[in-house]
Amino acid sequence: MTLEYDKTADALEILLADGIVARTVELDPGTLVDVDEHGDPLSIEIIHPMRRWPLEEILDRFEVEEHDAEILSALWNERSRYPFAEPLVAA
Repeated sequence: MTLEYDKTADALEILLADGIVARTVELDPGTLVDVDEHGDPLSIEIIHPMRRWPLEEILDRFEVEEHDAEILSALWNERSRYPFAEPLVAA
């Protein structure tokens, strides 16, 4: 998983997997999930990540690896760390 924060746009992109985007699912006006042709998530974009974003819906609707789900949960619970000064990379 790779996390990239765009300070100018106040947007967090969470890259989950490599692949070709078949479609983008809009969960709310500021949360977009790119999926492949099988519906597997490739990336999540969160506009204004300090707000409450729909993590539970993401985890319910999409197959996210357990390790990645743990990282997403930690991000969701620790939003006070934003904005990121530099892009983050999670192992």
